[in-house]
Amino acid sequence: MRKIFFLLLFDLLISCAVATWLYFTRGIDAAFMTGLSIFVAFSPICLVLAAPFTLYLAGRKIAKLGVTFNNPNALKILAEVNVVALPYNRVLTCNEYYITDLVPEGLNQPTLLAMAAGAERDAENILGRMIYDTASYRALRMQPSTDFAEFPGRGVESKVSGTIVRVGNPAWIESLGVSISAKLRTKIDQLLVKGKTVLLVSTGRLARGVIALKDDINDDAIKFLGEVKRSGIETLLLTAQPKKMTSWITKNFALDNIRTNLTPEGKAREVQIFRAKGKIAAVIGSDMQDLSALNAADISFMLEGGTLKSSDVKFDFEIPTLESFLAVREIALKVVNVLKLNRRIALASWIILVPPALLSALENPPIPFHPLAAVAGVIIFSAIILANSLRTR
Repeated sequence: MRKIFFLLLFDLLISCAVATWLYFTRGIDAAFMTGLSIFVAFSPICLVLAAPFTLYLAGRKIAKLGVTFNNPNALKILAEVNVVALPYNRVLTCNEYYITDLVPEGLNQPTLLAMAAGAERDAENILGRMIYDTASYRALRMQPSTDFAEFPGRGVESKVSGTIVRVGNPAWIESLGVSISAKLRTKIDQLLVKGKTVLLVSTGRLARGVIALKDDINDDAIKFLGEVKRSGIETLLLTAQPKKMTSWITKNFALDNIRTNLTPEGKAREVQIFRAKGKIAAVIGSDMQDLSALNAADISFMLEGGTLKSSDVKFDFEIPTLESFLAVREIALKVVNVLKLNRRIALASWIILVPPALLSALENPPIPFHPLAAVAGVIIFSAIILANSLRTR
């Protein structure tokens, strides 16, 4: 808008300056006719029309895909995106976790599950809810807990019967000084290479066992990653999963870059590193743990069905499926091409209309130029721009 304002101001100054000179040299009729011709010919009307109608049509087309479009300028950025970052949970998987293994140490399986469920009673993350719901379904007796705390991307801790119980990422729990036996370490590695999500359960400074969960691969995600790769966009996986799970992930998903053991802040840092390299990064997220990365992106996509809500922050796009990303990007590429041509048409209108308008200030102009001719020219070029914008439909 600022650019349009300055163009309009410049147009007004030029036309008034020429009109003033003609008023003192050739009279009011010449000043009025020539000044009006210059003002109309050089007006930024065509430039103003170059974008809004195109973006309006693009918005309607995007809405038909079930996509919520919050930032019109995001389409121009999306057309230049060369990296798309996405999480592992809920996006590459089906978001239907189930417990596959209970590996206790010094106690039995029901006790291990009940202990973990008691600590996860107030958890908001999907893994914690699954553990608690499974224990409830099995009618296990859970001790009341207090002082609950949840650490996104790491785990939870609470006090059960006066003892601190933690459930979470093995690396996080170990960093707190918890002792993990060689047997449990071996079992954790075996589970990770099978693509299972592993949670360690500890009381005080002693590891009491492992709970492994599995989520089936999202076939749509595999197809999506293949299409992204064919479109020339680099992929970046951001996950809290341990590094030992990398081989299983790369075997099942076509990914260019994988970053593991990430906290929410770590995900944002990785996005910023790619941006610092000159990349234009889009981030797709669905979980509260993705929020920092979404805020760090050039353009953000909220995938519906997760724990993120539009009330948490305004995302550029809210999409129902991964495939919606590619559909919206295709529209963005078309919009950018249409806008480029519209701007060239607007420039052509100045090249064709402004010189004869200026020459009409001469006493014997080589080409007589009436203000109506300027108006007709602007109308014709505006119609061409609007017709070109219809290609966005």
